[in-house]
Parts: sequence; structure tokens; C-alpha cells
Amino acid sequence: MGAEAPSTARIHPMKRTLLAVAAAALASTTSGLPAVAQPMGPVDTVTTALNSIPDIIFFKDTQGVYRGGNTAWAALLGKPLAQLIGKTDLDLFPEEMAKSFQAYDKAMLAGGKATRNKEWLVYPDGKRVYVETLKTPWLGQDGQVLGVIGICHPIQADSAAKP
Repeated sequence: MGAEAPSTARIHPMKRTLLAVAAAALASTTSGLPAVAQPMGPVDTVTTALNSIPDIIFFKDTQGVYRGGNTAWAALLGKPLAQLIGKTDLDLFPEEMAKSFQAYDKAMLAGGKATRNKEWLVYPDGKRVYVETLKTPWLGQDGQVLGVIGICHPIQADSAAKP
């Protein structure tokens, strides 16, 4: 029996929401592409789109459990994406940094709107990058808060002095 595409009923509700939004947004931009350039499906489309962005992108549920991210996020942590999904900040970062991330998440969710902060990130090879992090509520199709979406945009790299 050949491989079959997963039914949307078996996809986690948060992933289904993210995929539906991304597929709808991309449908209008890909309709004029030749058949060879057409995406295989919404999962592949969203995955390749996220991985094409050099900024760090991640999303986690309301319990702080990571549900996905792009390859830039995986590079920050020095691990394959599959090893990051299902982990929390405390599983992936030093305690002080993890608690800082969690505090930003809680404050943003309590306020119900996007926030921005600046922070230093350190890659496994020691490279330090000062980033502006946008965190925004991750909303389901019904408007229910599913968690946090974060995007870290580099401002400065490899500087010894904090601005």
C-alpha cells in the first residue's frame, strides 16, 4: 500500500489551525505558478515557507510546550526540530534564560496583544546575537488563544558589549 497523506482529523488541532491559515494565505499567491512549482500540500508549503525565513520562528501552546518552529530556531538550539517539539523553555535553555522567556510569554498572554523585547541569544558554537523578539498570541480560527508565536529578528551579532 502506498503512502497516504494524513487526514486532517488526525492532525493536532493547533497544527490544523496554523495549516489552514497558511494554506489560505498561500492559495492566492501560488495559483499562477506552473504545475511543477505548485506545493505538494499545506504541510510542505508551510514548512518550506517557515524554513525560508532567516529569522528564528517558534510557536508553543498555552502550557509553554513547543509545538513547532523553523530551521533557524533549530540552529539556535543546535538540535534537529524533531528533538525540540514537546519540550519547554526549561528543557532547552539555561534556567535564568528560560524563566525570562516564560515571564515574557505570561505578560504577553495576560495583555492579549503582541509585545516586543530585546535580548541576547547564544548559539551552541558561542556566537552571541542580540535580537528583537516579537511575541504574539497564537489564535485559533474561533479566536481562542492556543499559545504564543515568536519571531526573533537579529539586531546585532557577536558583540561583547550589550547596548
